[in-house]
Amino acid sequence: MPHIAIVTVANDIHAYTVRKELHDRHGATCDIVETDQLPASAQLSWALDGHTAPTVPTLAGKPTDVRTWDAVWYRRPGGVSWRPPHRPAVPEDITDEAVIDVIIGDSRATFLGLLLDSFQGAWVSHPDCTRSAENKIVQLRAAQRAGLCVPRTRVSQDPAAIRAFCASLDQQVLVKTVAGSRRAPLTPGMVDAELLASDRALALSPAIYQEAVPGTCHLRVQAFGDELIAVMIRSDELDWRFALATSTVEPYTLSADLQRRLRQVLQILGLRMGVFDIKLTPRGEPVWLEVNPQGQFLFVEGMSDTSLA
Repeated sequence: MPHIAIVTVANDIHAYTVRKELHDRHGATCDIVETDQLPASAQLSWALDGHTAPTVPTLAGKPTDVRTWDAVWYRRPGGVSWRPPHRPAVPEDITDEAVIDVIIGDSRATFLGLLLDSFQGAWVSHPDCTRSAENKIVQLRAAQRAGLCVPRTRVSQDPAAIRAFCASLDQQVLVKTVAGSRRAPLTPGMVDAELLASDRALALSPAIYQEAVPGTCHLRVQAFGDELIAVMIRSDELDWRFALATSTVEPYTLSADLQRRLRQVLQILGLRMGVFDIKLTPRGEPVWLEVNPQGQFLFVEGMSDTSLA
């Protein structure tokens, strides 16, 4: 009987749903590790002697030897909670920010080190690959190497370079965050005269300046190993994620060529899963936007007739 672990945060409906499917379809035992609860668990333990079981806390309430796991779905490892203050839980009487940083940092480092040292099964996906693939610059280069159509892009905080890039595209340019913040999610927006006129605003932080892709048809492609499942989302918004209530979602068949190139991106990045965002031009040409190594996908089933299982 397979023994699987899902590394995530508390109240993750994706984890609960996948655990049920693994049990019902494959008879698998599935542990859920809530990384935002690690500091309060009192159950992280590792020893150099090699005889003491390396253990982590699970949702079931008991420590589990990570050597018993056959696979780990490394979904939300950072302990960034869905709820404010968007960080792992620490005892309420601990208020010193320096102490809180030590508790959170040491909990994360212990958990990751313990897994890297002792877990011998399959990763979905490996922490190093996941961390690298989350970087927008890295994934843009991977998409280009795979032969996908990628919008012209400049990542910069140099006002002169940004203005020159935008002028070369007649100001039809989107600006996006490079990494962003869970504290204040920011949506992409078109550059405007006010932004371009401010040296201070442009120079405060590097941002992604990218050629705007026209059209209202967006592809969401779920990749699980070699299996690719796509839907088309019709939305007039630049970022459909905040307009799902007014969007339509329907199954979509990818061309063999696009499937091959997306699989090549996964291979380049070393990922075993990923959720791609592609936009179709008015002529139906697919244009790469990004890949999320651990993207959300359950809404696809809820809003369309597409089965992901």
